[in-house]
Amino acid sequence: MVLSPYGIFVIETKNYQGTIYGGKDRKTWSVNGKFKMMNPFVQNYGHIKALTSFIDEKYHDLFISVVSFTKRCTFKVDLDYRKIASNELIVYDIELSEFIHRKISVLKIHHKEPLLTQSDILTIFNAFSKANITDPKAREEHNRLLKTHVSEQKTSTSSTCSVCNKPVSDKVKTYCLSNNIFNGKVYCYEHQKVVQNKFKP
Repeated sequence: MVLSPYGIFVIETKNYQGTIYGGKDRKTWSVNGKFKMMNPFVQNYGHIKALTSFIDEKYHDLFISVVSFTKRCTFKVDLDYRKIASNELIVYDIELSEFIHRKISVLKIHHKEPLLTQSDILTIFNAFSKANITDPKAREEHNRLLKTHVSEQKTSTSSTCSVCNKPVSDKVKTYCLSNNIFNGKVYCYEHQKVVQNKFKP
């Protein structure tokens, strides 16, 4: 994380090798079109949401999400991620510092006065430092819970209809599993009607 008078940069670092394919509307990205990874901006959004809980609401719009990959990668992603005007930036590790300086320069042009005073920065820094997990065992447990949550998310998003294998949303899955008529199975909207019609008098 980098605190500046013009924004709070939250940086997610990745150490992959190959071509990175991804887009704003995709939950998962891929490396070389094979290995799947969570959209790093969705991941970083989770980090930012967690950080906002420790600071005053007036600072919440000042976050800038940055995802940094090594130079062993090539980007095949939405071009907006490379535009300095964006608050979601994808960069190579060797240009990370340059992009942060460029982003601050652009923000200086748009805002005559700094968005954060030295006092604001100190307040935010202290809040984040206080919340930081320094105990190795507590950090390990935190990471384990995060991995479990990601694993559960993957399971929940991969639900399909028991009949036609069509992907269904978490809402549809929850509805099916909470109704005894479906006998613990998940059905798409069309096949829900088929099952329901069987039980009509």
